[in-house]
Amino acid sequence: MKGFVGLCFFLPGIIFAEINPWNLRPDVRILTRKEVSHIVFEKRPDHYRVTLIVSERFPYNYKAMSHPFYFKMEDEKKAMELANQMDKFLDTGKSFTITLNGSEIQTLVWGEPD
Repeated sequence: MKGFVGLCFFLPGIIFAEINPWNLRPDVRILTRKEVSHIVFEKRPDHYRVTLIVSERFPYNYKAMSHPFYFKMEDEKKAMELANQMDKFLDTGKSFTITLNGSEIQTLVWGEPD
């Protein structure tokens, strides 16, 4: 009985534990709606960009610094679909994980890393 009570007490803490962003590599970011202030669609001479305007990580977000991270895409229709899909996904309260190469987003994973 004691084991069952202990399991019921500690299991929710393990299941709902958040990932510490300071334990991630510097090129990996987990983004939610509170970090992404704008999703911008840009046209460049040779490609299109979906740019995320992202605020600093906690506890440094009070400094109001923001950074543009972008997807480089060849097709205008796919770029608009991605921007709309990301906006709707963030509005649900979920997060996604991006891997960066400078300011360019290399990979996108819907949800947090395992």
